[in-house]
Amino acid sequence: MAALRVSIYCPWCKRHSSITPAITQVSDPYGYERKIEAFCVWEREHNEIWWIGVCSYCDKPVLVLNAGNEIYPHPLPSPSDERIPEKIRKDLDEAKLCFSVKAYRASAVMARRALQTACIDKGASKGKNLAEQIKELADKGMITQDLKNWADVVRFVGNDAAHPTENEVSEDDAKDIIDLAEQFMHVIYVAPAIANGRRKKRKK
Repeated sequence: MAALRVSIYCPWCKRHSSITPAITQVSDPYGYERKIEAFCVWEREHNEIWWIGVCSYCDKPVLVLNAGNEIYPHPLPSPSDERIPEKIRKDLDEAKLCFSVKAYRASAVMARRALQTACIDKGASKGKNLAEQIKELADKGMITQDLKNWADVVRFVGNDAAHPTENEVSEDDAKDIIDLAEQFMHVIYVAPAIANGRRKKRKK
């Protein structure tokens, strides 16, 4: 049981914490008047072990399969960097939340929405579609060709999710475009904020 330990963003206290096996007391199997400490474990066939874990921060329980293959209640996704503007960060966090409950199409749509909001925030014309907005930022030198390519991937997977096409959005699809969208935000918002902070400290 020592190996059964996972790290999650706790759904109860909303903090990064480790989940360790809960310990309970059971009666001595040989009839002695004493209690024995035991882990809360249910072993099934096919190497399935379900166990009750306890958050190291808030002491509330979760149900865990093996080394974290399934966890209930679902762990919350890690929040996006606070240096990303709030209206964009909310969309990105909602994309992650959808992903955490396996709503992959919804996740892709929200990642696309976060991207479009970021494009408009950076000066792209509101009346254009997302493809045109991405191109506009690239033409103005606001984003590099690599960032444009990332944005286009988020756009077309998001389009597949938003419209009734035959193209499915898999778990891998959704994860990849969330990662791309978040990295896009880090390049255009987080990295400049870090650099500006360093410059200010150097001037002082």
